[in-house]
Amino acid sequence: MNLSRRSLLKLLAASSASIVVSSGLQGCDFTNADSENIVSFDHGVASGDPLQDSVILWTRVTPSKTEAVSVGWEVATDVEFIEQVNSGQTIVDDSTDYTLKIDVTGLSQGTVYFYRFITGETVSPVGQTKTLASSPEQAKFAVMTCANYPAGFFHVYQDVANRADEFDVVLHLGDYIYEYGIDGYPEAGTGEDIGRIHYPLHECLSLTDYRQRYAQYHSDLSLQALHSKLPFICVWDDHEIADDSYTDGALNHTPNTEGVFEDRKVAAIQAWYEWLPVRAPLIEADKIKTFRQFEFGDILTLMMLDTRVIARDRQLNYLNYIDLMGNFLYSKFVSDWNLEDRSLLGQEQLSWLFDSMIESKGNGVIWQVLGQQVMMAKTEFPSSMLGLEPIKDLIEYHQVATAYQTLTTLVIGTLTDYGTVNDYAETIDGFETMSLAEQAAALTRALQEVDPEKYDSIFSNLSEEDQQFLITRSQLLDLQTNPFIPYNLDAWDGYPYERELVFEQAKALEANLLVLTGDTHNAFCNYLTDQFSETVGIEFVTSSISAPGMEVYLDIPIGEEAQGEEIVLDVVEDMQFIDCSQRGYLEVEFNREQAIGKWYAMPRSGEKNPKFTPLELQKTYSVNAGEKLLNG
Repeated sequence: MNLSRRSLLKLLAASSASIVVSSGLQGCDFTNADSENIVSFDHGVASGDPLQDSVILWTRVTPSKTEAVSVGWEVATDVEFIEQVNSGQTIVDDSTDYTLKIDVTGLSQGTVYFYRFITGETVSPVGQTKTLASSPEQAKFAVMTCANYPAGFFHVYQDVANRADEFDVVLHLGDYIYEYGIDGYPEAGTGEDIGRIHYPLHECLSLTDYRQRYAQYHSDLSLQALHSKLPFICVWDDHEIADDSYTDGALNHTPNTEGVFEDRKVAAIQAWYEWLPVRAPLIEADKIKTFRQFEFGDILTLMMLDTRVIARDRQLNYLNYIDLMGNFLYSKFVSDWNLEDRSLLGQEQLSWLFDSMIESKGNGVIWQVLGQQVMMAKTEFPSSMLGLEPIKDLIEYHQVATAYQTLTTLVIGTLTDYGTVNDYAETIDGFETMSLAEQAAALTRALQEVDPEKYDSIFSNLSEEDQQFLITRSQLLDLQTNPFIPYNLDAWDGYPYERELVFEQAKALEANLLVLTGDTHNAFCNYLTDQFSETVGIEFVTSSISAPGMEVYLDIPIGEEAQGEEIVLDVVEDMQFIDCSQRGYLEVEFNREQAIGKWYAMPRSGEKNPKFTPLELQKTYSVNAGEKLLNG
């Protein structure tokens, strides 16, 4: 993320100001210098960025007067704070929005700690955290993303808080807040019907705006409950700044009316560092580095990536590849899409990632895990879906494709019965290198040309409906006029060159690559395949905490979700599981033999219900170390 030197220096100073490094017990006087300045801890406590010997502790004080406040802290191995291991005191003021972060060092590995903050006679809620173990037998994450305050209640946070003893960390993959104004996200609603209206009412642009928005999110009791029980490992996505952000802009930013994007980005990032339990940023070469790694013994290396703002080039837009006649300019699109200088991670982050993967494998670590924002798997659909009715177009494509599959199955069965499969195959160039589906199509075309009478006889055995589909819609199967194209150019699908570089590295290292992904608002499980269709890894994608998904965007009727999911799974080869309509989270457990993903969800629209109901297990997939085959 290139910023001016002025902005970088300002941001570094601001994001470091709220952090105090504490290595042991200090004598503390918790008296508030101004006894008339009544202080409360309205936003709870939190911890994050755990290492084997340190962890970040966080809180925010709410003073009745805008004056500096003396705040102390205590850390102990017992909830009564008898066995204290760390304490101290410092001053907070409005320069950090009264937030405070303590980098507590000198801790023991794999240990649970309790902590609290004190000012005068006011004591914060007690928080619980834990350091990473040096030689764990397993590691378990709660993976979540996309919490939109007006879209629904944060039941996901509450469910994980209720199960906190089962997890080591919470992995939050971004969209911790949403920047929209009250009417800026129609699919999510304004929140008026459930009493959860965004504040400020307008879109977040300034530091004051972002601070107020974080304060509102941190007022949520479910979020406070989870923060107080488990350490978070966080990375931002786009809505912490603006929708569809890239290096020097965003889809949801208009300079003419919303000012200089760099100013907005600096404000948003400063608020992010103030309000989340993360360490101060590393700033080098005019860039802020948020990519970092965490070691869970020899079980896994967690590499947190920034796919959003450090180096991302502006996303391609299909509207720029439609001519005046409405034709899709496929060749021009493919040429731009495959440019090798289009960046998502950037060379510096790529080099760091490759070095981290090499180091992880060299140290004998079993799993190489990426925590990142946008879908990595190939998700391609026929270009006919670019029309005004994408779901209708996809259903039509699926209908004719299914009919054609029935036809090719009958053709191959007939040729097999006659013993002529090999005879026809010998007339087809490159038959041996084709996929099974390509071979079936080639044999069908060959039969139609060589023996049209037999072909017509087979065709007549299809249902009248299938015959009609093939007669009226067969052009949809022509890859020349209806090629498959990436569904989401904001995801890795929009940056195929860099994705291939990551896949090449994983394959060369024989890595056990498992990618944990957010952003999409829906749950998926995918194979990761390279340009040669070879599987190089597995991707687990978590649903959203409350932000709406496909059921809203695509207007999927209640009761028809399964049909839509079946069609998508049929069309997208690498996708093995999809939940298109429910909010939830992902549990991932790693050990030396397996990685196990479990998707938890609430009923459709359950996020709108103020009454909390425990989420239910929807799907389980596992993959064995050394293999790249999903079991589930």
